[in-house]
Amino acid sequence: MRKLAEKESKNKRRSSPYEGHLRLQRDMQKMQGSLPAISKDVFCSALKLIKEQEAVDNEFSKALQTVGNGHFVFGTENKYRRALLMVLKEAVNDVYDYIDWWLYEGAPDYEIWSADEEEKWELREPEALYEYITSQDSQ
Repeated sequence: MRKLAEKESKNKRRSSPYEGHLRLQRDMQKMQGSLPAISKDVFCSALKLIKEQEAVDNEFSKALQTVGNGHFVFGTENKYRRALLMVLKEAVNDVYDYIDWWLYEGAPDYEIWSADEEEKWELREPEALYEYITSQDSQ
């Protein structure tokens, strides 16, 4: 048992106090809301997977409608999707439901205009949506 503990302690990477300070500083910024609690890559991957799953669900619904004379709909109350959207919204502080808009209403142009209609943002890609939401938080 003692040899195992010694072996584990030798194999553990020792982090410098500076790394610990940076990690603590980053965590504090996330808690204070100045940084999104999710990376852009993870956010975008999640949105792309949601879109892919919706396409699969639509195909499955079409097949069910063929068999059931139009009385079947698949995936309308998907609790996994709802839970994932809740987490994504919380992670990027999406208080205005831009994620829902992007997924369900944004197509085909994915454009948002300022209140005075002088400024326009094209949010065709999840990366642009992420940048827009997280930049709104800092204004």
